[in-house]
Amino acid sequence: MKKSIRYISLLIIAFTMNSCNEDVEVWDSETLDYSGSFFWELYDEDMTAKYVGYDHDVQLWIYNTAENVPNKVWIEDTDHVFPLKSKFSFTGTSESFMSDETEFDNLDNDIIAIETPTTKPAGLNEEVTEDRYYIRNLVLDGKILPNAGTTVSGNPVDSIYIKIKLLSGTVKFTSYEVPEALRADPEKAEYDWIYDSATYDNTLDEIYVISGHRKTGFAEDDH
Repeated sequence: MKKSIRYISLLIIAFTMNSCNEDVEVWDSETLDYSGSFFWELYDEDMTAKYVGYDHDVQLWIYNTAENVPNKVWIEDTDHVFPLKSKFSFTGTSESFMSDETEFDNLDNDIIAIETPTTKPAGLNEEVTEDRYYIRNLVLDGKILPNAGTTVSGNPVDSIYIKIKLLSGTVKFTSYEVPEALRADPEKAEYDWIYDSATYDNTLDEIYVISGHRKTGFAEDDH
C-alpha cells in the first residue's frame, strides 16, 4: 500500500510540474542577435592607438528597448569609460549594421550626458546651460560575428566591432516647482532642474573603435 501511495504521489507531482511548465511564457527578444555582455578594448578611429585594454569591469551591455522592436537597442558602458547609456536604431543585421540616422536632431540623448546639475535652482523658470560631452551618438559601422573571436582561454566566441561617433555640445536645463508630495518639507517650496534642449558643436566630434568579444559566462574566459 505504501508503495502504491508513493507511486501515485510521484505521478501527481510530475503532472503538476508539467502543467506548470506549460503555463510558463518563454521571454524572447527582437534584438537577440545583438544582445549580450561584451568585454572590449577602446581604440582610436584607425585602430593604431589603444586607449583602454581588457578588464573584467570594462563591459558593454547591449539589450532591447521597452518597445522590443528589431534593430533598436540600448548600449551601455558599464564602467563609464565614455560614459555611454543610449538608445540606438540600426539598419542592417547584427553582422553588419549602422545607425539609421546621422543628424544630431534625430538621435536619442545619452541619458548620462543629460543628468541634471547638482546645484539646485532657487526659483521657478530659471535656466542654466552647461557644456556636455557625448550628448548623442551614432554607430558608423558595426559587426557582431558568430565565433569570429577567441577568449583568453582559446575558446571560440562571438566578436564585436563598433565604430562610434560621439557628438558633444551644450545642454540647457530649466527649473520647475517640485510637487508637494515629493518635497522634503511639503510646506516649503522646492525647485529642481529638468532637461530642456541640446545644441550640437561639430568641432567636438570624436570617433572611436570598440573591439572585443562576447562574455561567455565561464570563468576561464573572463578577463
